[in-house]
This record gives sequence, structure tokens and C-alpha cells, in this order.
Amino acid sequence: MSVWYPVFYPAFRCRAEACRHSCCRGWEIDVDEGSAALYREMPGALGDALRAALFEDGEGWHFRLDTEERCPFLQPDGLCRLIRELGEEALCDICALHPRFFQEIGEDELWGLGLSCEAVTTLLLERDALRFRCDETGEETDFPGLLRRLGISLPPALLRFAPRPDEGRRQELLRRFRAAEPIDEAWPRELDALEAAPLPGSVDAAQYQRVYEYLFFRQIERLEDWGAAAVADYAAAMTELLALWDAQAQDTAGHLRRLSEQIEYSTENVERVLRFEN
Repeated sequence: MSVWYPVFYPAFRCRAEACRHSCCRGWEIDVDEGSAALYREMPGALGDALRAALFEDGEGWHFRLDTEERCPFLQPDGLCRLIRELGEEALCDICALHPRFFQEIGEDELWGLGLSCEAVTTLLLERDALRFRCDETGEETDFPGLLRRLGISLPPALLRFAPRPDEGRRQELLRRFRAAEPIDEAWPRELDALEAAPLPGSVDAAQYQRVYEYLFFRQIERLEDWGAAAVADYAAAMTELLALWDAQAQDTAGHLRRLSEQIEYSTENVERVLRFEN
């Protein structure tokens, strides 16, 4: 089995206390069975805190968040108490792996980094083009080349980002994203602001091509079930909404992080956007 990953994958480092949007706030934190067993037997004051924070429901173990939806082990300085006292090996699986994701495509495995993390969006956007590396051979290729090596044949038109910055398309995009379950109260207001903002005169497709390709890459495993046209349409819709947002206020890294946070970490929201019928 060969493993393919974006060339920036090894460069990822958590920003920890420097992160403006900690993944230790506002997210449900699932705890795998092995970690939960370790935490329940942990001695001392930290063990007492772990047992007080753990709870089990019909879906497994979780950490109980505080009144501000923060992990109980996120310290005021933005660092994790578990890492500070026990080291990274004490983290539960989801905390140790986030924001990484993995997909198996035939005989190959794809490794990637989720875009809800500002460190990841920065890594993606600081490159002029998206490229992938094979861990076995060190070979590098672009996104169309990766698809060929995976044995996936797509019409060339589906691999190009072709925005349509007109009012009809904006209304279609807003209907599509309003169908998603809001992650918080701010999301509907953000969509309303996009509807009220002036339309951009044009969109530089080349500027957003690598974002389009990465969003497509993120959903490659859905090609078999949903088809190439649907996955390409999903990636285009996400990228076009990003471009509309940037026209209102230029912050591609921040807007992409927020868009991914809202859509890509909910299977239901991905499917709502992907399956949307106007």
C-alpha cells in the first residue's frame, strides 16, 4: 500500500497557545475506550480531575465541557494540562490525531489535514499550487496526477475551478449553505451579510484553484457513492462561497477555516451541501 499526502503535511505543527481558534473550545471531545480506561485509573489530583470530567452515554465516552464550552484541561495560557503533566502520549485518539484525516482508496491510503485549523489553512495558502508526495518513493505530483495514480479518470472540466459570480449563483449558494445545520448562532448572520454585500465584479479562478482541489481531495472517498460531478459541484460551491466572503473582506485563511468548521466536521452537513437540489 502506498501513502500519498500533501507536501505540506509533515510541516504541520499545532500553534497551541498562539492559536486564535483552539480546537479545545466549542467541539464535543470523544474519548476512545483505551484512553477512558487509562484516565479512570489515573492516580492523584489529575486522576480525580479526569474522572470528574469523563462521562459515558450511548455513543461512548466524552469529556464534559465547562460553561464556556472549553475542554476542562485547556489551561488559561492555551496549553493542555494533560500534555504538560503527562506528555502527548497521554492524549486520547481524537486529540492526538486532530486535524489529520485518512482515506483508503483501493490499494492506496491518503493522509490529509482538515481545514478547520488555522495552521493548516496557512500551510495550504502559502503555496502557489497543491502537490502530493508518495511516502514509498518520494515521487511528487499535482492533483490530476494523484488521481491518475489512484486509477481515477475524470473529465478535465471537473478538475478546474470555474466560478460564476452573479446574483443567481449567489442565491443558489446561500440556499445550499442555509440548508446546513448551523454550528453556532453566528453562522446564519454571516450568510445574511454575504447576501447583503456587493457582488465581486470577477473572481480570480487561479487564486482559488488549490483550495478547490484540496476540498475535492478531502472528499475523494465519496466519488464511488456520489459520483464525480456531485463531488466537483460540492468543491466548487465551497470555493465560490469562500470567494464571495473574501470579496466582502479579504481573509482567505480565516474564511476557509470557518467554512470548514461549519461544514466539513459534520457528516450531515457535508451531505446536505453535496446532495443539494436547487
